[in-house]
Amino acid sequence: MIVVGILAPGSTASLVEIAKRAAAAEARTEVVGVAPPGSAGDRQLAELATARVGHATVIRSAASGIEVADLDLALRYLPEVRVIALVAPGAALLAAALAASSWSGASLIVVGPLDAGAAAAIGAAAPGPGAPIVLDPPARDPDGAFAGVVAALAVRLDAGEDPALAWRSTVAALAIDPA
Repeated sequence: MIVVGILAPGSTASLVEIAKRAAAAEARTEVVGVAPPGSAGDRQLAELATARVGHATVIRSAASGIEVADLDLALRYLPEVRVIALVAPGAALLAAALAASSWSGASLIVVGPLDAGAAAAIGAAAPGPGAPIVLDPPARDPDGAFAGVVAALAVRLDAGEDPALAWRSTVAALAIDPA
């Protein structure tokens, strides 16, 4: 599986925390994203490596997002990816992930918040078994439980579970309210 976004610790939908939890569950996990330059980025990449999370494509930059070309390149290098988890994507990145998930058969998890363009792309996506799974993070999540939910769902999808069954299993295993 790949987790895509900005490596920004402390946010409710932390890419770093989702990736670490998925890897802890023994799922092969790669990050595609942007890490800050300097020691902050060094710490994040070392934290991911310690957690056995690969970094298929990590750009060291102060940029506010990953480029579509970088996501496309990573997906072409990792054709066996069964799950793409996008954290707070913009419309262009979401469109690329939707296209990639359709040609690769990968499940797509989209973690909000979404800008207007991304929300419109989700609305335009074909409903049905290949539709993206959209999860909105809570306003506060001090213990990282939300990242655990996303990771648990992604691990089940990566193992080949049907999306509806994976969601029900995740909710039941974590004893959370499915609403």
